[in-house]
Amino acid sequence: MNGSEVISAAPTYLSLLSYAEQFGSPINMVPLDKNLVHDLDAMGGRITNKTGLIFVCNPNNPTGTILPAQQLRDFCSDVSSRVNVFVDEAYFEFIDQPYPSMIELVKEGKNVIVSRTFSKVYGLAGIRMGYLIARPDIAARIRKNRMSMLNIMAIQAAKAALTDEAFYKQSIAKNAEAKALIYDTLNDLKLESVPSSTNFVFFKTGRDIKKVIPAMKEYGVSVGRPFPPLTDWCRISTGKIEDVKRFNKGLRKMMT
Repeated sequence: MNGSEVISAAPTYLSLLSYAEQFGSPINMVPLDKNLVHDLDAMGGRITNKTGLIFVCNPNNPTGTILPAQQLRDFCSDVSSRVNVFVDEAYFEFIDQPYPSMIELVKEGKNVIVSRTFSKVYGLAGIRMGYLIARPDIAARIRKNRMSMLNIMAIQAAKAALTDEAFYKQSIAKNAEAKALIYDTLNDLKLESVPSSTNFVFFKTGRDIKKVIPAMKEYGVSVGRPFPPLTDWCRISTGKIEDVKRFNKGLRKMMT
């Protein structure tokens, strides 16, 4: 990006933004809307001749929200005529409704880049295996600035994961079961949350997250870090059902 500006939502996943800053690119953060969804109109309104990239994490981390599909497609198609659009689809497999990937726009030759990972639904976070989909000329430019390299074992693990349909289905099913248990507890406690299209739930405790983190650790549960400006919200990932039950029990104790 050679120091050009990056427009991003706030809060969102920060890794790409931190790498961009290392290359001298300033970050223009745009607050989420009242529903904790990307405000695409506001993001589009920030575009100037200094803008090189718009970053969209969809579903978003940490909120778990997704954009209306047609709205996102129209936005990417429109603004990619002026700037590159990077769409992070790390949690795409957890979306429980018909939903188009922005890979469709890559195939149409747009200035759109899509990222995917094996860290989520495939359960391979430890090997740090991910990939990008982009036009060949864009991919060639990105490759020059690659920040890490893969190893043969990671590649073979990813290939095997793609053929393991039983684990994929189990991962989707167990995640849905775990989220249902979490939502039941949040509803009982009358805690606000947002519908999640990911493997975590974002909810409002009304308490400073810096106090919630050590309080939950007393019950053997680690929750998400602070996500300014939503510092009275908490992110909890799904896991084994027994782990989710431990979280629910600990949260009930903490909130009473």
